[in-house]
Amino acid sequence: MLDATQLDRFVGIPYCPRHMDCADLALLVQRELFGRDVVLAGKRARPLQADAQAAAIAAYCTELGTRTELPQDGDAVLMRETGATVAGHIGTFVFTNYAPHVLHTSHKLGGSVLHRVQDLPGLGLAIEGYYQWK
Repeated sequence: MLDATQLDRFVGIPYCPRHMDCADLALLVQRELFGRDVVLAGKRARPLQADAQAAAIAAYCTELGTRTELPQDGDAVLMRETGATVAGHIGTFVFTNYAPHVLHTSHKLGGSVLHRVQDLPGLGLAIEGYYQWK
């Protein structure tokens, strides 16, 4: 179980669609907190339209991870916004303060936030799946 203080430096990072979107945060956390050097092949496309971004993120998850039903600290969390047909949001699973959480960022949040998994539906997010990084 991670200590919340280990996550503090990743909370409050301003969102930027070109330099710090949800995928950028996930890669940063993998590298700096979990010591994984996750690399996206070539230059990652940065679509600004929701549907295009959702398709890109879904492709990354299947390319970089294996779906799991028992998430562990550091696993990717693929999420779908209410009303969306395709999951287009990624975060990092952590178990801290005796509860499962997701560290993620979006334009709606304005910056990176640590949310309890049970609070995600109230934020308009549904978990599509958890993925262990390859």
